[in-house]
Amino acid sequence: MRKVFNIGVVVILALLVGNRVLTRVQAHESGSVSCSKGSELVRLEALARGFSLMGARSQGENFMSSCLVSGQAQVGKVVAHD
Repeated sequence: MRKVFNIGVVVILALLVGNRVLTRVQAHESGSVSCSKGSELVRLEALARGFSLMGARSQGENFMSSCLVSGQAQVGKVVAHD
């Protein structure tokens, strides 16, 4: 049982490291922006859709939070990375 647990931990760590490597590679592709620029795009898009200033700012902050926690987020076809 202990071997299975250790193997599971190693597999999970390998997946997390692999995901981080892919995120870093994608960050250097064209069509990617930083989380802060993505947040600004979301805010401007929300304003264009008719949200109030507070609502648009809230959506931008929500996007920033999500992007920083997960390491990446998407705004339309643009990928944002931390």
